[in-house]
Amino acid sequence: MARKVRVIDVTKCIGCKSCQVACKNWNQLPAAQTTFTGSYENPVDLMPQSWSRVKFNEHASGGNVKWYFNFFSCMHCSDPACTNICPVNAIHKTSLETVKIDQGTCIGCGLCKTACPFDVPRIGQITGKNASWKCTSCFDRISNGMATACATACPTGTITFGDEAEKLAAAEARVAELKSRGYTGAQLYGKEELGGLGVIYVLADSPDKYGLPVNPEVALSTYIWNVALQPVKFLAAVGITFGLMNSMIGKIAEKKNKKEDPEKIEIQS
Repeated sequence: MARKVRVIDVTKCIGCKSCQVACKNWNQLPAAQTTFTGSYENPVDLMPQSWSRVKFNEHASGGNVKWYFNFFSCMHCSDPACTNICPVNAIHKTSLETVKIDQGTCIGCGLCKTACPFDVPRIGQITGKNASWKCTSCFDRISNGMATACATACPTGTITFGDEAEKLAAAEARVAELKSRGYTGAQLYGKEELGGLGVIYVLADSPDKYGLPVNPEVALSTYIWNVALQPVKFLAAVGITFGLMNSMIGKIAEKKNKKEDPEKIEIQS
């Protein structure tokens, strides 16, 4: 199946946060207490309970203040650093090239957050277990032919979703249009970065104005850790397999005992 991507044209964003609200609602994320910090942003950072946010990047120049809005969440990298460094193989690429975390396997160590060039995953409790949480690109929606919740809710067409080739072509045409209108700094972000991202931005200025790293890189230490953790990953995989087998054997034995001695079970109850 062709890779799906989101295109975020920041020049159309009005900062309404419909995308942020839709993300939280669709994923049934619990509320979290926040503190007013003097900014229009709320929350002011990603959280285990908030997988996306609209950044209100404020820049002053010549006595004027300009807002650079930007919807931000997981980038769903082509070669995710988080999958490479996870010691228990809790993070993987899906059939649609999105990046998914299995919270049941995750041990909440935080290595994925450290390795991510965009500082995306957040560690915390939602279901009672400490684990890593982030945007899933609405895999449950897109695997059923639907667009992501954020793209569906956006009232201005800032966020769109579809096949990579089609969306890239439209994004490149939009950049050309912006340049023809005097936006000399207009550019694509995400097409080439880190081998290609699952989120493509149409920017009117340099990435740093929108809170994005200009040249995102995966730290060398991540690759070193990946090599060093291979034995641990193997042992973890073996442990998980044996754990599942023991659980399965236990359930089979329990069912067998009930069938062979129903009276004994009745007395004990």
